[in-house]
Amino acid sequence: MRVAAVWSGGKDIYAAYHLAVGQGHQIVYLLTFEYMKPYIFHSLPIIELQSKALGVPQIKAGIKDPTRDILAIIKRMKKEEKVDAIVTGDIDSLTHKRMWTDICKKTDMELIMPLWDRPPYPGNKYRERVLNLEISTGMKAIINCVDLKYLDEKWLGREFDTECIQEMKTLIDPSGKGLDATGEFGEFHTTVLDGPLFKKRIEITKFKKEKQTVEFASNKKQPLQRKFLFMDIEAGILKTKE
Repeated sequence: MRVAAVWSGGKDIYAAYHLAVGQGHQIVYLLTFEYMKPYIFHSLPIIELQSKALGVPQIKAGIKDPTRDILAIIKRMKKEEKVDAIVTGDIDSLTHKRMWTDICKKTDMELIMPLWDRPPYPGNKYRERVLNLEISTGMKAIINCVDLKYLDEKWLGREFDTECIQEMKTLIDPSGKGLDATGEFGEFHTTVLDGPLFKKRIEITKFKKEKQTVEFASNKKQPLQRKFLFMDIEAGILKTKE
């Protein structure tokens, strides 16, 4: 099938992309939604380099009303670009799954979610199944943003590999407190710099560390505020693989 990947540039969507390609699908577009400025969770300049490294064109779309705007974009891609399916890197967000299921139903498209980790899969805060899948892709990803409630500055810029995962285990509380090992709920975010499907690797050449407080919608009267430390990546280059 001709597939569009909902692309943030992080480890989850790279792994989902990798697995979808392994299933025989053709990824024809990387679809990146710009819903906040600055986009602190991922670097738009690096996402552009990822598109070039993969050899897959990128579509960037600003959105104000997610349900309305995303549906319009997917309808157009179905009609004009003959896209048959959407692949996402979602692991445990019921809100996202409901939205994408509804959009795909309305546009007669298939939804591919290779990392989904709720029943019938044995989802838990340690996420062994998902992390094993992600590491098995051979990607190189770094932690580019952390929620300071869960992780401090020493984690910023660190490679998200087996050693990193093992060290994070000490911060995971299976009862529901503490971080999720995949960062599914925004405890940290990652950027992929290389992988078997990349024709070239990415090298970050210019960034600075920044802090920002972000307000999220909440069921309570007061918005939920979270403080993030992130790499404001201004530039990078593509390098030939050795």
